[in-house]
Amino acid sequence: MSHTNFLDDFVDLEPFAADAGRHPRTVRRWLNQPDGLPYTRIGNRILIHVPTAREWLMKRMRRPAPRRCRRTTAATPTELPT
Repeated sequence: MSHTNFLDDFVDLEPFAADAGRHPRTVRRWLNQPDGLPYTRIGNRILIHVPTAREWLMKRMRRPAPRRCRRTTAATPTELPT
């Protein structure tokens, strides 16, 4: 029977932050948000489950706002009769 490490999908906070290109303080802020980045603690280690973190980030993906139509001609004021 082969044994696999059940923590293979988890990383510590600092390597996660480095891979995400963010400072560890930023990742800690994500952890403390009401709908924040899910994590677990083992002792004093903060472990982040990478597949869950990827899903959490994808839910926060923003789509660009659609562009508004630009007017092609400038509006000209109507001439008043004299």
